[in-house]
Amino acid sequence: MLLLLAGSMTGFAQSEPITDVYFTYEDEGKTIIDGLTDPTGQAVSSLTIPATVTKVKSGAFTMAANDLTSLNIESGGNPTFESGLFGANPNTLTMIDMGDGMSVPNMIALLQSLGTFKEGTEIVASGFSGEKDISEDTWDDVKWTNVSSITLPAELIGDQTFGTATVSGRFTIDKEIITFCTSATFADDGNNNMLFYRADSIADDGRLHIQRVDYVVAGEGVLIHRSKSSSGYCDLARYSRDVSYASNLLKGVTSATEIPAEGTGFKNYILKDGAFHPTTRGTVKANKAYLQIPTSAAREMLSISFDDEETTGVAEVRSQIEDVRGEVYDLSGRRVAHPTKGLYITNGKKYVIR
Repeated sequence: MLLLLAGSMTGFAQSEPITDVYFTYEDEGKTIIDGLTDPTGQAVSSLTIPATVTKVKSGAFTMAANDLTSLNIESGGNPTFESGLFGANPNTLTMIDMGDGMSVPNMIALLQSLGTFKEGTEIVASGFSGEKDISEDTWDDVKWTNVSSITLPAELIGDQTFGTATVSGRFTIDKEIITFCTSATFADDGNNNMLFYRADSIADDGRLHIQRVDYVVAGEGVLIHRSKSSSGYCDLARYSRDVSYASNLLKGVTSATEIPAEGTGFKNYILKDGAFHPTTRGTVKANKAYLQIPTSAAREMLSISFDDEETTGVAEVRSQIEDVRGEVYDLSGRRVAHPTKGLYITNGKKYVIR
């Protein structure tokens, strides 16, 4: 069975490499890749495995071993890989993009199947599927020789060696503000589209004061604010030196953790709709954080006070729509007659409306 992945071969010179190839499948459902065939006789420079594929068999890419430069998993794909995909070590492969939906064991199986990497290889994964299980996070099973750079979800990076490669953690968020915690320390170079904060105090009016941080410290809870663009991720370099926060009311967890509503002298809060609310006894998800404050400072709700308007892009937090005056625009520059919840611009300032 044959499947043409993408595009047309029309217009390619016979000597030029192509990215359009035919996969051959073992099953009628086209879920198990058995091999490749290229009726044009041209070199295969790039392979993209469709998200519908569940397994790639041993030796499936033997035909591409001497010409392939990039191997990619389509978004949402999570195939298993048998050993020896190429029959031998590929001679030209320098880019491996594992997509955003693979499980950790399948990531490792793919990388192990490639054998010895070509010098200068880059490895990227935008995300992963399922809950992170630290017992699966066995990156040391991969021989990282010759890999120049590795970018993995920040949740998956700890103190692993990763050879001599430069290691970056990818922070991905689907909201304007989230809590986060990871088991590695990362340095913020200030050139990304997210900002990171610790929580250091509570104002008399019940607002939570937060402070920009240059490092996402291992085991510490942080707030992440996506402020500079609509892009949902940024990459920070892993930092090997010891750094710490002077104070932090955010309590991070790297695995799912049950927390009480309160204890002796403190009360716990969780982030919801851009503000912190008291929590009943429950479980905080892995790689998230909750707010723990003295009982004396307890409130029904704690809004967030940004102290650096120009940097964060948020001037104030308003709890009532009526507080916003003048013409109101959304972040795309469109005028909004009746703003509801979200981020808006009016009188040259940005507001969060809840």
